[in-house]
Amino acid sequence: VVELDFLYPSEGIHRRWDSGYRITATAATCDQTALVLSIPRRKLNDETQETLRTSAFPSTHVK
Repeated sequence: VVELDFLYPSEGIHRRWDSGYRITATAATCDQTALVLSIPRRKLNDETQETLRTSAFPSTHVK
């Protein structure tokens, strides 16, 4: 599945998450982000993933 979302990408990510997709790779430039979402072949032990919508670098939000 290929999806381009320039306004609110976290909404599309959450929709895909609910359909069983998981974030498997990421890449970024200073003004763009690319995410690869895949359906795992086997059940994962830890499914913790987060998305953060911010206009500033999220250094104060990162764990």
